[in-house]
Amino acid sequence: MLATLVILWLGLLLSLPPRPSPWLVFASGVPVVALASWRWARRRNVPWLALIRATKDVHALVLVLLYALGVQMADAHGITTDGVTYFTQLRSVIFDRDLDIAAEYAFLGQPPRPNHVVPIGPVLVWLPLYLSVTVVDAVGRWMGVWHGPADPVALGLGLPYVRAVLISSFAIGAVGLMALLRHLRRQFAPVVAFLAVLLIFGATPLYWYMVYEPSMTHAASFGFVALFVVCAAAWLDPGVRRSSLPSQVAPGGVVASLTGLSVRRSLLLGTLIGLAFQARSQESLFAIYPGLLALTAAGVSRDERVRRTLRLALWAFLGALPWILLQLAHSYVLFTRYEYDLLGQGGYFNPLRSRWMDTLFSSWHGFLSWTPVAYIAVVGTFAYLRREWRWALSALVILFITAWVNGATQDWAGGWSFGGRRFSSALVMLAPGLAVVIGFVWRRPLLALAPLVVAALWWNHLLMVQYTAGMLPKDEPVSFGRIVRQQADLHTRSPYFYPFAFPANAWFAWREGLPVDKYDLLSPETPRPEFNLRFERAAEKFLLEGWGSAAADDWGAAWWIDGTPAVLAVPLVPAGGDVTITVRSRTRFEEPVMQASMALDVNGEEVGRFLPGVPEPGTAVIQIPADTARRLFRRGFNRIGFRSLGVTRVDPADTRPPGPLARRQGRQVWPVAVYSLEVR
Repeated sequence: MLATLVILWLGLLLSLPPRPSPWLVFASGVPVVALASWRWARRRNVPWLALIRATKDVHALVLVLLYALGVQMADAHGITTDGVTYFTQLRSVIFDRDLDIAAEYAFLGQPPRPNHVVPIGPVLVWLPLYLSVTVVDAVGRWMGVWHGPADPVALGLGLPYVRAVLISSFAIGAVGLMALLRHLRRQFAPVVAFLAVLLIFGATPLYWYMVYEPSMTHAASFGFVALFVVCAAAWLDPGVRRSSLPSQVAPGGVVASLTGLSVRRSLLLGTLIGLAFQARSQESLFAIYPGLLALTAAGVSRDERVRRTLRLALWAFLGALPWILLQLAHSYVLFTRYEYDLLGQGGYFNPLRSRWMDTLFSSWHGFLSWTPVAYIAVVGTFAYLRREWRWALSALVILFITAWVNGATQDWAGGWSFGGRRFSSALVMLAPGLAVVIGFVWRRPLLALAPLVVAALWWNHLLMVQYTAGMLPKDEPVSFGRIVRQQADLHTRSPYFYPFAFPANAWFAWREGLPVDKYDLLSPETPRPEFNLRFERAAEKFLLEGWGSAAADDWGAAWWIDGTPAVLAVPLVPAGGDVTITVRSRTRFEEPVMQASMALDVNGEEVGRFLPGVPEPGTAVIQIPADTARRLFRRGFNRIGFRSLGVTRVDPADTRPPGPLARRQGRQVWPVAVYSLEVR
């Protein structure tokens, strides 16, 4: 009966019109959830209401996931980016018996790509429901219930097929979340376990890739990794002793610690890690955890531990072998069809150099900086070392290796990612650390109130700053939107310290001698032998102190110098020879015509002087000998400053009174517009 109801419900979801209400999907799934819960109670031989009371967290998570599925169906972005390649390859294999997807890409109006070298990805997760839709569609067309599309390429690309793959990705991710909740309930209070899993799902990139972009690999890889890790913990870790259900529901439910692992379970672990590897090859890193468990098992000799570890590795490898061979065959076809440099200095992946810290903390999709919940979970994982050191150590090692691997790729920031998407599966290992923090705060309510008290005090302080500085009118109404925006501007004024980028931002500031908030924009910059900067709006990230406003005139975009010195940060790798600095600039025009004099400093030492053009821009070239350049320039960011030396009349015979600009009181420097700077 339950299976029939599930099939009918899936049929309903696949046949709904585009963008149905999330509440319609939710309401249609509630009977399925209720029947499954009732069947669960019967198998446990306990009253249904008693089961619900004892597993409120489990039922709550199911309902949250059910509503999230409704949001996916109403608002998902469809098949996107790499997901288009997975989807069209699946369609091509089923309908055309090949991997030539040029026709599918043309039909979908996708922009051309240099190649389609991707892993198999989530295709195997999609296959069962996709094939079911294919069979039903074929039967319906054969019976004349509906007609096929006019263009044969469209067959297999319609809305029911799209929904089949999106729902499949969501389903395996949801199974992984349920398995993770079951695991956490063995060590933490149900409410703590529920909150940890809810935050892992809803406050990290995982939600985006399960709901809005499920055609990417991350929902599927998360699900397989969660199942793999949870099964490994249950079968290998003797510390897992309590049932996931309270004793009143499962009397005497104690999981016996295993002194060995059966062949069947070893094969199953291999199958799970093989499927995770197919979705994303870096997920093979999670094999570290069961390996560490087997090597450090208590109560057996060292030789016995080694023997059992090798036995586990052998059978697990055999379980993963079919999926590895399938991936190798798939990759062989693609690599013989497209030119693709995978390894080495000029290739996609160079393991010898990595921007691993930026993948974690950068404002450009950094995993921990974009996802404060993950940052807190990492902190909690260090505390978790005292309770389950094997799990915690594996989590930290896997996180670091994942960061290194991703930092060694050409697109270390993940392109158009939402946050650190490539770390989604690492959330499985970080979940207990998050639960440790939640449990710590849960037992200390005053600690939970402290941030609210501090926030209230800080909010009032910023309001007083606004009022004192004249940012708020004192005798007329004001928009609350303006108040909030100005509060945020005051809170984030330079130098702003973003806590979830620590310690990377502090290390960057100390190493480069720059303000700590410059880490946000400058850390992705790679020092290079030459630097050519046009002073357009995008140049703002390089500007430090002494600059005024951006401008644009008949000669191009520029920035005005408003202080002395006006300094910018220039990323360089000294070549060792002479250095030439070329500046294009002009003096602010005013009658009588004035000429500003400027000095150019490198890291606080003057290297030359020049006169900006007037009234049109002029070009100044400053040569720095090799021995001086080697002493002044450093690898990394160098501070180049424009220092004002004063202003003189161009025509001394012009005795007219000075203009309003020259008469302005308190002016430190005559405005000079800088249009470009070149260092080579």
